[in-house]
Amino acid sequence: SLSLSLSWPSSSSAETWGHAFPELDHRYVVAHVEENGGRLPVEWSPKCPAPSLETSWEEHLLEQQDHLEKEMEEAKRMISGLQALLLNGSLPEDEQERSLGLCEQDGALEEQLVIIRSRLDQSLEENQDLKKELQKCKQENRNLQGVKDALQQRLAQQDTVMLQIKPELLRANMEKEELHSQNADLQRKVEERNRLLAEYKKELSQKDRLLHQHQAKMEEMLHQLSEAGYQQVGGSPPTPSPRGLPPLQLGAPWAQVILYGNHNSQSNGFLQSLGKGTASSTHRGASDLQLVREALRSLRNSFSGHDPQHHTIDSLEQGISSLMDRLHRMEVQKRQEKRVRSLRSEAAWPSPPLSSAPVLRQGLRLRSYRPVMANPWHTRQRWHADPSL
Repeated sequence: SLSLSLSWPSSSSAETWGHAFPELDHRYVVAHVEENGGRLPVEWSPKCPAPSLETSWEEHLLEQQDHLEKEMEEAKRMISGLQALLLNGSLPEDEQERSLGLCEQDGALEEQLVIIRSRLDQSLEENQDLKKELQKCKQENRNLQGVKDALQQRLAQQDTVMLQIKPELLRANMEKEELHSQNADLQRKVEERNRLLAEYKKELSQKDRLLHQHQAKMEEMLHQLSEAGYQQVGGSPPTPSPRGLPPLQLGAPWAQVILYGNHNSQSNGFLQSLGKGTASSTHRGASDLQLVREALRSLRNSFSGHDPQHHTIDSLEQGISSLMDRLHRMEVQKRQEKRVRSLRSEAAWPSPPLSSAPVLRQGLRLRSYRPVMANPWHTRQRWHADPSL
C-alpha cells in the first residue's frame, strides 16, 4: 500500500487557486504541493475577488468543503491508480477494458479457435521449413568445415614447400652471383684476348711487310743467280739488277747466297769468295741449297701453322732447288766442253795455263791450295787480292 501525507492549504487559498488557474491539472498541483511542503508558489496565488456580500459565510464554507471533498476523492483515485500501476503494471481502467473485450470475444471463441489452429498449422509449416533450412545450413557448415580443413592442409603443404624452396632460392641466388662473377671474368678475358688479337694483327702486318721485303730480296737474288748462270754459260753481258745492285761476278757454284743482311758473305769488311778449282761442285751446290733452305725454314717459322704464306715459301724453295739443279747441269756440261777444248789445244800452249786463285789479304790458308792440287793437269798459280777491294 502507498500512504501519502499531504498538507493542503487553507480553504480560502484552495478556492481562490481553483478559480484563478482552472487550466492546471489537479495531479500536477498535488505533486507540486508535495515538493514545496504544502505551500503554493507566489505566482499561483493571485488576488481573489472579494466574496459578494449576498452570500453568507456559511455557504462559502460549504462550497469550499464540497470542493475539497471532490479533490480528495480524485486524489485517492489517482493514488489507487498509481498503486495498481506499480503492482500490476496496468491501470484499473485498462483491466476493465480488457475484461470487457474478453466478454465480447466469448461469442466468437470458435472462430478464434479456428484462427489459432490455422496459425498453429502455419507455424508448424514454418517450423518444418526452418528445420529444413537448419539441416541445409548444417550440411553447408559441414561442407565448409571440410573445405576449411582441406585448405588448412593445403596451406600447411604450401608452407612446407615454401620452406623447401627458400634454400633453393638462396642457392639459386648464390649461383646467380657466381655466374655474374664468372661473366665479369670472361668479359675481362675477352677484352684481354681482343687486346692480344690486336697486337697479333699488328705483328702479322709487320711480318707481312717483312715477308714482302724478303720476297723482294729473294727475287733479286734469283735474278742475280740467273744472270750469273747466263754469264757463265753464254758469256753474255749481265743485265742490270732490278734495284740497281751490281750483279754477281762469280759462277753459281761458287756464289754464296746472301740472306738477312749478308751475314755469311762479309767478314771484317772483306768479301769472302770460294776458290776456283775442280773440287766437288756437287757438294758446294748442296751446301748452297742447304743454306737457302735454312733461310726459308727460318722465314717459315716466323708464321703461324695455317698461314697462306707457307705455300708461297714452298713454291719459292722448289723454284730455287730446280734452278740450282739446272745451273749444276749447265756447269757440268760446260766443264766437259772446256776439258775437250783444253785437250785439243794443249799441244799449242807455250806454257802451262795460268790459274788464278783470288783470296783475301792475309787469308792464305791450306784450303787455298786444295783447288790447285785437285787440278788434273799442271798449272801455274798466281795469288792476288780480291779485285773488288
